[in-house]
Amino acid sequence: MADPKSLRVVKVVQAALEQIQAPDYNTDAGERITRGRKRISKDEAFPFLIIHEGEEEVIKRSGQDQVQNRLNVTIEGWTKADPFNPLDDAHLLLADIQKSLFPALESRNNPGLIVQVQYLGRVIEPPDDGSRSCSVSVLLAIDWTEHLTDPTK
Repeated sequence: MADPKSLRVVKVVQAALEQIQAPDYNTDAGERITRGRKRISKDEAFPFLIIHEGEEEVIKRSGQDQVQNRLNVTIEGWTKADPFNPLDDAHLLLADIQKSLFPALESRNNPGLIVQVQYLGRVIEPPDDGSRSCSVSVLLAIDWTEHLTDPTK
């Protein structure tokens, strides 16, 4: 059976992020991506990315069974932090995420799946005391259509 459209939307995000590999990017974060993980091990290999699905809302209805949804997605990236300028590494990872995502998520590259993608901003977190890692989060709103009676369409 085909994946539901909601899962295909998230897999398109992951496929875009999988492009993040040397020599075209600053990091190789595209080699370590997971969807929906909440816990991070102290033994993680850096850098890595986590795709989090947030709240979804219906923004438009077409008839009784077709809707246009807006799904909030957060891409959370973790990287080793330079001891003297820890946020520099987060900025490099942020640039990689942006470079990979936005061309790949254009609606013309995903006909019938993605209507539009909005960049809502980013958050960069410095390392906690004693930590060797810092993080960046990229916030997106992805609009997509769904047939409620057949979520694969």
